[in-house]
Amino acid sequence: MQNQPNTKNVPLDFGFKRGEDHVKEINLVKPNTGHCRGLSLKNVLSFEIDSLAVLLPRITLPAMTSQEVYTLELMDTLKIAEGIASFLEAANSSPTA
Repeated sequence: MQNQPNTKNVPLDFGFKRGEDHVKEINLVKPNTGHCRGLSLKNVLSFEIDSLAVLLPRITLPAMTSQEVYTLELMDTLKIAEGIASFLEAANSSPTA
């Protein structure tokens, strides 16, 4: 998938197993308010693991399951969190008059 402003490719150091395959990268879709429904934005922005386990299945390609989120290595979780944060940085870095 080509990187676009609304998507971000995240290579994973360890990845996760899905059936016979080993997923070593995911694509994040820029989350919108609908993706965050039922979640506390404070918890999402603090990258609380239970919130990520709900959000990531909604914004990852291939779509991760919540169980896959819980089995990620910590370094991969941090890379994904940085990817989510990059969408927020892009919104905050627009020039002001």
